[in-house]
Formats: sequence, structure tokens, C-alpha cells
Amino acid sequence: MKINEVIKETGLTKKAVYFYEDEGLIKPKKDEENNYRIYSKEDVNSLNLIYSLRKLDFSIKEILRILAGHENIADGIQSKLSFIDNEIERLQKNKQILEQLDLKEHVDTDELKQLAMQLEKESRYYAGFMQKELERILPGNVGKMFAIHYGQFLNEPLNTEEKEKAWHGLIQYLDDQEEMQYPEDIQKIVDEMYGKYSEEQWVGLGEKAKNVTDSVLNRTRVLNKQEKADLEREMQEYYKTDEYQRFLKLQKYLLENMAPLFREVDQYVCVLSSRYGKFNELMRNVAQPE
Repeated sequence: MKINEVIKETGLTKKAVYFYEDEGLIKPKKDEENNYRIYSKEDVNSLNLIYSLRKLDFSIKEILRILAGHENIADGIQSKLSFIDNEIERLQKNKQILEQLDLKEHVDTDELKQLAMQLEKESRYYAGFMQKELERILPGNVGKMFAIHYGQFLNEPLNTEEKEKAWHGLIQYLDDQEEMQYPEDIQKIVDEMYGKYSEEQWVGLGEKAKNVTDSVLNRTRVLNKQEKADLEREMQEYYKTDEYQRFLKLQKYLLENMAPLFREVDQYVCVLSSRYGKFNELMRNVAQPE
């Protein structure tokens, strides 16, 4: 099937189809003689699913997870509903405060601060609170670096005293660090990686990296020989990407210059994220790239 037929079948524009191809959501074959794309029925079905889910405000990364088989549609819908419910509740509380203030002729800044603090206190029990707070609390390079490395794990609520203590300790520790000044090439990598992922519902290294993370976390026991080989192949695919090469360059710089900082941060994140603690434990059974 050629692109014009695909457009009729899906209702998408040509640019949209090419964009989804560039993002890895579909992988049409190419005619070796003229290099034209040849779209299969499966590609069209995927594009129709993409069209529908985008209308429902699913992100590209969420859709990619479904198409890659890392999450089925039913689970994806359930996750989205949970996210929307949390957002509705959060926005309703924001609206109530704004309406309360709108009735007054003069807005007292002390009162506004108290209301904002109360809203923050209630928001701590929502999944994703820590992700949203990162940019507000730590807007510079320290916050960006932290988000790049740990953001995908910080989607749990601050719902225990132990987590509250770890969160305050982490923020205090990072705030006490001198603002990071990177060489120009490293700064460019940091800005690109942070800018690309900060608009998503998680912040992290990239979708392939997150898929590798999920592959590890889906294991409930020590990997056997075949499982280990399968996971290593999946990781090797990620290691070949330009994204990973940029991250590798960044990682090398950090290990040479800031290894003690990340060892300290790891202790806090293991408390804040059960997922991160489990990931660290299971990754000990997975071979690392040479």
C-alpha cells in the first residue's frame, strides 16, 4: 500500500505518517528499486490506533509502549484514566483556590502562600508529584541532571514518613551542591535530553531505555540463561542508537567528575522509588556493555 492509500485509510496527513515512522511507531518496508515506502495492513492498523489514542491525549511514548508490546491497550487505558483522575482532582483544587481569591478585592500574599503550601501538601499523595516538582524546586543544571537520570522512577506518591524524610533529604542535598557548569558539548547534551523528555509524563533517558528498564523489572526472579540472553539483545539494540551514544558521553563525564554525588543520590532514590530499588537489584544479574 502506498502513502496516498494510507492517507485515505487513516485520515492522517502525509507529514503525520512520516513523523510516526521517524518516531519508530511504524516500520514500513521500502521498495529496493525506487525506495518508495510500502505500507502493510499492520502498519495501517497501527496508524488507526495511533490516530485514536492521540485524540485521547496519549503521548507518543505511551503509544510506543503499547505498540512495542510493553503494555497492552487495556492497561494503557487504565493508566491514562488514573492519570486523568489525578489531574482532574489537582486542577479542581487549583480552581477552587483561584475562585476563592478571585472573590476578593485584594489578594494577600501571605494568604496566597498558605493556600499554595496546602495545595502542595495535598498533591504529595498523587503519583507523579516528585516528577512535577523537580523543575520547580531545582530549575538549573543540577535539577536537569537529576531528572534525566532518575525522573522515570519518580512516579510514586510521597505517601509515607520514610519517603517524606528521603525527599527532604534529597532536595536539601542537591540544593547544597554548587550549580553545575558543563563544557559546551556536555551542556548541549543535557539541554537536548532534558528538553526532549521533560514534556512527557516521565522524564528519562528515552523510550528504548525505559523499555529496557521495564524488561528488567518484569522479571520476578533471577534471570535464567535464555532470559538473560534475550534481555542483553534488547539492550544491545539500545546501545547502538545515537541517543545512547550521547548518554554514554554524558555518563563518562559524570563518572569522572561527579561519581560521589550520584552514589549519595542513589541512597535517597532507592527509598523514594521501590521501582528504582528493584531495578538496581535486578540489574546486577544483567551484563553491561563493554
